[in-house]
Amino acid sequence: MLTLSSHNLECFIVAAEMGTFNKAARKLGKSSSTVSRWIGELEDELGYLLFDRQSNGLVVVLSEKGELLLPKAKIAIEYLQKLESLAFSIHNDSAPLELTISFGELIDGEGIADVISRLKASWPNLHISLKNTDMTHTQLALDNKLVDFALGIVADSIYPSVGGALVGEENTALIAHPDNPLCGESNVQLDMLLSHTSIWSSPYEQTHKYDTALFKSVEMIECCDANTVVSLVKRDLGIALLPEYIVHPAIQSKQVVSLNFDKREIDASFQLMLYYRLDYPHSDVIDEIVLALRDWFGYEK
Repeated sequence: MLTLSSHNLECFIVAAEMGTFNKAARKLGKSSSTVSRWIGELEDELGYLLFDRQSNGLVVVLSEKGELLLPKAKIAIEYLQKLESLAFSIHNDSAPLELTISFGELIDGEGIADVISRLKASWPNLHISLKNTDMTHTQLALDNKLVDFALGIVADSIYPSVGGALVGEENTALIAHPDNPLCGESNVQLDMLLSHTSIWSSPYEQTHKYDTALFKSVEMIECCDANTVVSLVKRDLGIALLPEYIVHPAIQSKQVVSLNFDKREIDASFQLMLYYRLDYPHSDVIDEIVLALRDWFGYEK
């Protein structure tokens, strides 16, 4: 059974990259004889030569078998380094190990990627789970510890076990098919929407009609995600109120039209809050997520 040592593998990788044992020794902070010995130990363990030594003894060239081993050795060492880092993180209780966060459909994919990138830059071993929760029950999901963090719309009250921080604001757009008669109206009001089918983006579980109706209409289609809602509007199946970033491409391509609505009756924007469990043990993670979201939305407290 092979008993490969990590220092021997690292020495092999550096020697292959540097091309000489002398240069590898300087990079490793070891003597040339030590490098030569470590390579020899590895070759003895493997049962084949990793390098074809040149006649002058200074330059080394990978053997055919060495060429095959090198990329796998790099993967093994990288894995060991990450494993070592994780092992020390587990020992150090001050380092966060995992979190679960829900962004809903309140921020686009680039914004989510930006937040995750910043978290991974600070805590490379952090295990992150993205989980959508029902936006109307955000605080309940936190209270039940289904998630640690959730981006949501500002609420009038917060559960005792839940904290929150304002992080931004998202514009809304009321969209319809270009053939819809309301497209010619300069100021669409709620009573003008009664005879039109409303399409509600409820991405998660069913909620009460009072909660889900964006405007009171005779007919309503409840859909599982916002992008599908846009597709339904493109087919002239109803009118929908959605975050502006979601509908922008369809408006640009003139597949849907943004209606001019009465902003005293229909909210032109909504404030966003990052909710979090008060018992989440790492305040620095909370601060980093809040800061990342505020930077993305351009929000200044």
